[in-house]
Amino acid sequence: MAPGGGSSAGAGPRVICERRRVLAVAADHLVIDAGRAAGCAACAARPGCGAVALEGMSGPALLSVARPEALAVGPGDEIELAMEGNAFLAAAGLAYLLPAAALVAAVCAAAAAGLSDLSAGALGALALALSFLPLARAERRAGAAGPLVVVAVHPAPGPRV
Repeated sequence: MAPGGGSSAGAGPRVICERRRVLAVAADHLVIDAGRAAGCAACAARPGCGAVALEGMSGPALLSVARPEALAVGPGDEIELAMEGNAFLAAAGLAYLLPAAALVAAVCAAAAAGLSDLSAGALGALALALSFLPLARAERRAGAAGPLVVVAVHPAPGPRV
């Protein structure tokens, strides 16, 4: 079984799979529920978790993925999404590693140059802000769910409307 409770049927060994519920269907894309994985619901730290509190304030998390042409999909169905492990690592690096590295490098460079703490902080904040540009560019280029591929559809129980 793959992370997130999905099976990895039809997926290679370096693929991450996740099952999500379809909320709406359009001609070329599906709108799916992209809330936190089921692991958050069972986590012992959930009552004090800042990520859960932020998610509650932001409303439902929605994601748009390309609609597969060969598969019949309707609202309420669950789809199995797959992402290559390398694409996941690249996205995680852009989102988490690059900003942290840019901040540390800028503050270390400011300290080595003998700048004041205020100047080092300002330089660090600037480097941190600029470090998100590659992530924004990659997201615009690939779309919000660029590397996500629908690999299976699990129809909702009951009659189709």
